[in-house]
Amino acid sequence: MLAFQAGDDSAFEALVEEYQGAAFSMLRRLLGPGAALEDLAQEAFIRVWRSRERYRVEGKFSTFLFRITTNLALNRLRDEARHQSASLPEADGGPLDPEDPRTPAPGPLDQAAWGQLIAHALQGLPENQRAAVVLQHHHGLDLAEIGQVLEISPQAAKSLLHRARKSLRVLLEPHWNSEK
Repeated sequence: MLAFQAGDDSAFEALVEEYQGAAFSMLRRLLGPGAALEDLAQEAFIRVWRSRERYRVEGKFSTFLFRITTNLALNRLRDEARHQSASLPEADGGPLDPEDPRTPAPGPLDQAAWGQLIAHALQGLPENQRAAVVLQHHHGLDLAEIGQVLEISPQAAKSLLHRARKSLRVLLEPHWNSEK
């Protein structure tokens, strides 16, 4: 990023090449399938381009990019929530709706089925909790970095992750019990 900031446009191409997969993955995990992920990933890099003059080294470039990407995803979720009448599973940690066709049937689940179930449960979390979980478990950020991305303190990030795990536990508990 510093080379790009100094005027090397090929450095921007290298940034896009290296980080486009991470940006796309972050958006997919926050927004789920079917969202305009490519457009949002492109918008994230447009914002990186536009912020070239204002960029300051305050951590890793990935943290800077994840902040932009997360903000775009959260804004998209808020916009969709305002314009959408269908609701996601309860975000307060309640159980998944058994009548919802997206909810897997109880019974023994293989690793792929558990992955789908967890991805679906993630979509049932409040957007800030979902972002914190994705940043930590899928992108390996520590509490300080999660705090930077979400613009909260590391302690608030820790609390957010605790609440997210507690909600996920409640959402997934019926399926754990069916495995026993």
